[in-house]
Amino acid sequence: MLALGLVTGTFGNVSCSVDDRILITPSGLDYAIMRPEDLVLLKLAGTVAEGTRPPSSEYRLHVAIYRRLPAARAIVHTHSSRAVEVGDSLDELPISDESPLHGPVPVAPFRQPGTQELADGAAEALAERGANAVILRGHGVVGVGRDLDEALEVCVEVERLAGPLSEAPG
Repeated sequence: MLALGLVTGTFGNVSCSVDDRILITPSGLDYAIMRPEDLVLLKLAGTVAEGTRPPSSEYRLHVAIYRRLPAARAIVHTHSSRAVEVGDSLDELPISDESPLHGPVPVAPFRQPGTQELADGAAEALAERGANAVILRGHGVVGVGRDLDEALEVCVEVERLAGPLSEAPG
């Protein structure tokens, strides 16, 4: 995510589902210095099972999606600029025929970051549309996949598709 320009510093977060637990990136730690031992293992209820760091401030988002979409095994949440810009003016992002996306990408209404309302809105948008990506209005993108590579690919595709739209004249 960092190398692709989808996040900067400590923004964004990543998780994967491991049996009935969630392995998630910690809060407030720069990706450039993050190590495997910095990751946090959560119970599906959102409480820490193992780890010395606090989980991502968006842990509720990850928990809500795994609960609502049992087939999801990985989640990537970026703060990609073009998708955020496009999400401010659209209700959904159209896709191309050869896209790894499962249909147009819904845009969830703005909710304060880190809140249960944001988590529920994102999970609902994904579930209702059968989508594997959602743009969080004014915030970022969430991609869901069978593994981390697929979830990242989804986020990259959303940002790629948003590019031409964000560059279109007024």
